[in-house]
Amino acid sequence: MLRLIPILLLLAACATPQDRCINDAAAPYRAALKERSEIAKSLSRGFDYVTEYQTRRVFTRCKTHKGGWVPCWDRETYPVTRRVPIDRETLQRRDAQLARDLPSLQRAAERGAAACIAALPEDDS
Repeated sequence: MLRLIPILLLLAACATPQDRCINDAAAPYRAALKERSEIAKSLSRGFDYVTEYQTRRVFTRCKTHKGGWVPCWDRETYPVTRRVPIDRETLQRRDAQLARDLPSLQRAAERGAAACIAALPEDDS
């Protein structure tokens, strides 16, 4: 049943209550898998990315209440992404912890999916 979850995510906009329930039941498992993937990428790169947002003043045009345009100062926020060194030991410990937790998260997702199927049977009509 867990193999169907990525397909169900694609259909989330038109998902049935059962599909949404199964999706919610498997969310912690998927989050742990995603975090392990991110940790593996960071460990292989040796650094991580951090995005911060900065604000600056810019000279632009502002609309007046009469519908015209006048020059004025405004604020603009933009992202700044930079590299930061990683703490290799901390990431390795977190990865090991996730590896230990994954089997129980998978069992919990399977139990949750089974409960969703039992509680919300699909209507075949």
